[in-house]
Amino acid sequence: MAAPLTFTKPPNGHEHSVEAAAALKIVENWTGQRSAEEIPIHPAVEMAIAVIPTLLVEGPVRLGVVAAAVHLSPSRLAHLFSAQVGIPLRPYVRWQRIQHAIRLVAAGETLTMAAHSAGFTDGSHFTRVFRHNFGTAPSTLAAAIDWLP
Repeated sequence: MAAPLTFTKPPNGHEHSVEAAAALKIVENWTGQRSAEEIPIHPAVEMAIAVIPTLLVEGPVRLGVVAAAVHLSPSRLAHLFSAQVGIPLRPYVRWQRIQHAIRLVAAGETLTMAAHSAGFTDGSHFTRVFRHNFGTAPSTLAAAIDWLP
């Protein structure tokens, strides 16, 4: 299950754990966010995060379908999800699609096949979304990475 997007402390032994922890504290103070351990996650949000990957492979992920799966109204789920995850459901789903496509490319799929499998309408759609999020085309990044098994 994917974890919600909240602030967590860096693992012990992380190369820059002291600096990262200090930066995290500054960001937490600035944003008013609390660390992940302090925020109780609503069970419906946990269920939504768990069900989204399954829905991704089946096609478009709609708020109403996710809400029905977690037994909440769409408006209530939208409010809870945004409040607890930190972003609305739609951008979260888009981010999950990008991650899924990247995993497929890392496993040897072409960018076009990965885009289609991740739910993008075509390679151009994936490229636009990827460029918007990372500032570069996925082909540029894929060519620059040595994927490890």
